Amino acid sequence: MRRRARCSDDSVRTVDPGGFRKLVAATAVSRLGDGLHLTALPLLIAGVAPDPTAFAGMAVAQALPWLLVSLPAGALVDRLDRRLVMTVSAALQCLLAAVLAVAATAGGLQLPTVYALAFALGCCQTFAENAATALLPQLVPVDALPTANGRLVGAEIVTGQLIAVPLAGVVFVVSPGLPFLLDALTFALAFLVLLSLRGGRARGGRATGEVARAASASTLRREIREGLRWLAADPACRSLAAVGGVINTVITGCFATFALFTVEILHTGEVGYGLLMWASAAGGAAAGLAAGSARRRLRHRPLLLLSLWVPAVASLAIGLSGNVVVTAAMLALVGFGGTTWTVVTLSLRQSVIPRHFQGRVMSVFRLLSAGTAPIGAVLGAMLVDHFGLRTPWLVGAAVLLLAPGLAGPALAAVPTGEGPAGDRKSADPAA
Repeated sequence: MRRRARCSDDSVRTVDPGGFRKLVAATAVSRLGDGLHLTALPLLIAGVAPDPTAFAGMAVAQALPWLLVSLPAGALVDRLDRRLVMTVSAALQCLLAAVLAVAATAGGLQLPTVYALAFALGCCQTFAENAATALLPQLVPVDALPTANGRLVGAEIVTGQLIAVPLAGVVFVVSPGLPFLLDALTFALAFLVLLSLRGGRARGGRATGEVARAASASTLRREIREGLRWLAADPACRSLAAVGGVINTVITGCFATFALFTVEILHTGEVGYGLLMWASAAGGAAAGLAAGSARRRLRHRPLLLLSLWVPAVASLAIGLSGNVVVTAAMLALVGFGGTTWTVVTLSLRQSVIPRHFQGRVMSVFRLLSAGTAPIGAVLGAMLVDHFGLRTPWLVGAAVLLLAPGLAGPALAAVPTGEGPAGDRKSADPAA
């Protein structure tokens, strides 16, 4: 029976303590699997066809699901049981990873097959992430969303980056199929955890049966349009989406050529590059774990400003300094600020978006993130070509310092109350 309670092992107050713990566990092991195959796939490509075009094709195959599937996935997540969506996604990812493991071990793998499997894994991940984001507000009360999101994001970074990336490289040396076998095992474990998770249907202002009847009479295209119209009509969420796109463009532009930056300016090898990226991920993980505590001490507006200005100062220091230690410390601050922005804005969105719109509106944010990534990579490369390797970091610092101007409507609409919803009423009729 669901009840309002405080989890015994953390400070997240939930309406379904067991459900929240299971969601965290399933998300953590799923991200471990994602990190394993995302790291191992380029290594696999290097053995199949060590050609720049082949790597570009892999990047396209991994990005396309977010561009093509994100909006339909969001609408379907609002139609279906979100727990079931995550469970089916985990099962399919387990199967796909197992196929990759067998094919990589046997040898003779062809590029079209690798691309197709990478695309399919990405589609499943799109559904799973949309469903998890939409499900969380059903397990956690509004005032606990920042802490809960911090735990989830922190767990994702720890397993998906800090653990998965070095682990994938080590086990790939043992056998090309081993990272994908471990990947399949993580999704099998997530599947078992999700099977025991109860609930997950979207509940808005109408009864569940009424929502289901409305959904069956509607079309997917119409529901996607409804989500887009809701976002366009909300000035705060609309501004947060715009600023999020700018941040993603800046960060992608900086990191697109960072490997070359480490070689030519910092004079480190591949190991040094990996350690520097690990520092950025560590900063993000720390931000996730500290999100709840920071939210209890600061209101949303100062946190949002700090999450922009701290990475701005850090980016400026990276662009001006050629010191490895300074760069590592500043990358940790970049990761800390980026994750803080993600946790705070995600909690705000979850608190005001109607439950039966969570999937389709959140999917627009994910689409913007996916769409701005290649733009940032191209702009970053152009800046390097014309002005040098330090330029993306210096330009990025200036943009992040000015970003609060673009975020004006969002910051003005950010609630000032104690909870994430504060003095702003939820748009959910049932709230």
